Amino acid sequence: MPKQNIIELKDVVKEYRLGKTIVRALQGVSLEIKRGDFAIVAGPSGSGKSTLLHIMGALDRPTSGKVFIAGKDISLLDDWGLAMLRRKTVGFVFQTFNLVPTLNALENVMLPLEPTSIDDIEKIKRAKELLKLVGLEHRMLHKPMELSGGERQRVAIARALINNPEIVLADEPTGNLDTKTGLQIVEAMRKLNIEEKKTFVVVTHDLSLLKYGNKHIYLRDGLIEKIR
Repeated sequence: MPKQNIIELKDVVKEYRLGKTIVRALQGVSLEIKRGDFAIVAGPSGSGKSTLLHIMGALDRPTSGKVFIAGKDISLLDDWGLAMLRRKTVGFVFQTFNLVPTLNALENVMLPLEPTSIDDIEKIKRAKELLKLVGLEHRMLHKPMELSGGERQRVAIARALINNPEIVLADEPTGNLDTKTGLQIVEAMRKLNIEEKKTFVVVTHDLSLLKYGNKHIYLRDGLIEKIR
């Protein structure tokens, strides 16, 4: 049985206005991400990679074209509907980690559960399980400044998984890490992709990461150059 599309873009254009100038960040992008894919989006700086990821995660709307996430046409959703889609379906990992410095690793991982009705015991249990999954059970009471860059990114990955999303989107997740640590982070994400059946889309300019993906999307000047 063929795998279903979990993300689908049809002729997506995204324009930004800079003063009197209109910049086309995406110029008619069409692609499909299947459930269970580990997709790598590669391309030089300014090629539209982050814009593409934001649209895939319903953080932004396209200027024109169609976007379907987990079967939902995002053009039919209002801002509240988009927020609920993101909370239930998508986890995000960023280059800058975005951890709260005054909270320890466990508290940072639990943070996205704050608006939910899940009781505290269940929140702690789930966060501990995820920190164990990313190999940080022995560091869960440490604050971000007491963790290495790789450990902080592992906390961020655990936080992205706390709502049990179907999709995890990572924007340059190795950008602030040395080469060895960066590869360890991508290997950790690939393991989660295989064992937890999560769909990953990883944006990078580092071509050495391509070996981890089962789908490679090359972007240049807001256009798809090729998909392998």
